[in-house]
Amino acid sequence: MKTSAEFNFNTRDYYRRLSEMLNSPRPNEIECPKCQAELYDSDPNTTLTSNPPRKTVVCLKCNFQGYRVA
Repeated sequence: MKTSAEFNFNTRDYYRRLSEMLNSPRPNEIECPKCQAELYDSDPNTTLTSNPPRKTVVCLKCNFQGYRVA
């Protein structure tokens, strides 16, 4: 049986890893205009409140940064 301290530690660790996974860049199947590599949504959980709504994209190969329609 786990102690409450072990349970709390494991739970905090689980949610920390889950948060890191959800906030890490994700491929979006869009070609980079500079080097033709795949672009990534740099912060998948954030949508900019512009009109139309946009997401920030980044190329991990050439460091291109831009936006796409959400």
